[in-house]
Amino acid sequence: MRYEIIKNKSIIIYIFTVGTILGVLSIFSDIIPYQLKDESIFEMILFILGGLMNNLAIWFLLSMILGYKFCSSLKRSFINGGYFAVYAIILYFIFSYLMTMDVQPVFNWTVFLIWIVVSAVGGAIGSIVGFLAQRYNMLWGIPIAFIIFQLIRYGGRIWRQPISIVTNVILLTVAFVLLIFGISKALKRH
Repeated sequence: MRYEIIKNKSIIIYIFTVGTILGVLSIFSDIIPYQLKDESIFEMILFILGGLMNNLAIWFLLSMILGYKFCSSLKRSFINGGYFAVYAIILYFIFSYLMTMDVQPVFNWTVFLIWIVVSAVGGAIGSIVGFLAQRYNMLWGIPIAFIIFQLIRYGGRIWRQPISIVTNVILLTVAFVLLIFGISKALKRH
């Protein structure tokens, strides 16, 4: 009973801390200037983190981590993954709207509701995959495939800006670390 209470608190803490970081930092990828001029180091770090956080592979990976570390059943994975992604996307939309009110004064409720549903489904799937990754190490290949697919999809143009280059190198590092993690888990099992 005590273990279950601690686990529930951990899920709530994860959803609110990581979801807040994800939702708020994702905004900064939307406001990266096309040509960098006099940005401070702090702004550059925010842009890099924003580029990382506003990435489908990272959203999926963070949902996977939730299911892997904190969920004890498929049902809990489904529910908590959905909550996590919905919370993060709501924060993203709220802060994004507040930052661009002068440019786009009307809030588009249809787009908002579509993103809520898509995020809930994606977060639930990611968390379920994370829960299943407790048994099946090969599932860690899914975010690796997402990262590689995104880098291929965007082609050479994402290697032209300094912020994109740093973001891509970090994404490739994440993919490599996931590969090592998955292999080491598989070797420990055998």
